[in-house]
Amino acid sequence: MTALHEVAITGRVRRSRYERAEAINTQQATRDLQALAKADVLTAVGQTEGRHYIAGPRFPQNALDTAKRPHRIVAPYAG
Repeated sequence: MTALHEVAITGRVRRSRYERAEAINTQQATRDLQALAKADVLTAVGQTEGRHYIAGPRFPQNALDTAKRPHRIVAPYAG
């Protein structure tokens, strides 16, 4: 879920950032991202060092739409 959230908010995710966010090892992070890419949820861009993942053809469009829509935060305790 962290990887999908990162892509929706920033447009991409790197393996190292996903690995730290989930507190998992490099091998597991790589397997997770490759599985999402194989399922067309993410698309790998670049090679080795510069590789990152962006939304793929099967990424939930409603998540992208929601992330791009401006949100107004209302102070809950304002008088």
